[in-house]
Order: sequence, then C-alpha cells, then structure tokens
Amino acid sequence: MSRKTYKKYIIGMLVILFVAAGYIIYITYIKPITITIKPLPAKQFITLFFYNPDTDTLKPEQRAIVETTGVLETCSTIIGELERGSNTGLTTPIPTDVKVNNASLQPNGILFIDLSKNLVSETPEGSSAEITAIYSIVNSIAKNIHGVKAVQITIDGKLLQTLETHIEIDQPIMPDYTK
Repeated sequence: MSRKTYKKYIIGMLVILFVAAGYIIYITYIKPITITIKPLPAKQFITLFFYNPDTDTLKPEQRAIVETTGVLETCSTIIGELERGSNTGLTTPIPTDVKVNNASLQPNGILFIDLSKNLVSETPEGSSAEITAIYSIVNSIAKNIHGVKAVQITIDGKLLQTLETHIEIDQPIMPDYTK
C-alpha cells in the first residue's frame, strides 16, 4: 500500500470514527426528549346531602369529583364523599368505613345497593340518626344517577327489615328532599 493510499485509508477511518462517535453522543446526550402530557381527568359535579343541625334537615352541597363511569363506581364515589364530610361545616350523617359491595340500576328505576355492615353497627342509635343516614345516601344517589326513582339497600348481601330498629329498609326507598 502506498503512502498516499495509506493516508487516505487513515483519514477515511478517522472520518467514520468521528461520525460514529458523534452519533453515539447525539443519541446519548443531545437527542430531544419526548414528553407526553396526559390530559387532566374530566370533572363532574355531584350533589351530596349532609345533616344541618340548625334546621334538623339534610342540606345539599355541591362538589367536583373525577368523572365516574358505571353505577358501582358512582355509588362508591358518592359514599366515599359522604364519609369524607362536608366542605361547609355540616355534619356527616353516615359512619366511616361504609363500603359499597355492589350496586346495580334496574330498568324500573330501582337502584340496588349492597353496603357493608358498618352502616348498621356504626350509625348512632335513634330514629333521627337512622333517618338522616338513610336519606343522605338515598337522596345523594337519586340526585346524581340518572334514572334512579328509588334505592333498595341491603347489608352484606342481606335484606334487613330495619336499619337498627327505627327505619324500615326492606322496601325500596324513594328520595325525599324535604328531610
């Protein structure tokens, strides 16, 4: 190999080496970073009913929540928001740790909701406390789920005659916004 050819060969190899090194540096350090921005979850407004001790009635309170899909998810969100409490100082009418085991809306407008036994065991005694707890749930569900005419409550899969001793829950309960 002649000296001239050898120089060309060395220069060619150096060019290839610099191009390869430049490419490696580019993909490692300089390559633009792709950032994916997820849109914020859609919001919806719901109306919840909390106890107002000044008027001895349930008072509606609006709240923005992440949009829900399906009856079970919406019922779970409503119960969770009721447990979280009022943003305006009203009293939370249901005990904490009430879970929605199942929920389904029938074509006749009756929503069946199966709740955990905490609703029975943790609700304070007395007719006023029971009525407030039941109607807080029924009114909140009926107001926020289209097509609900009445709510049938079961506890851990069982249809009970009364919540504790005062309010009957063995039949679907229609909302009553005057309570």
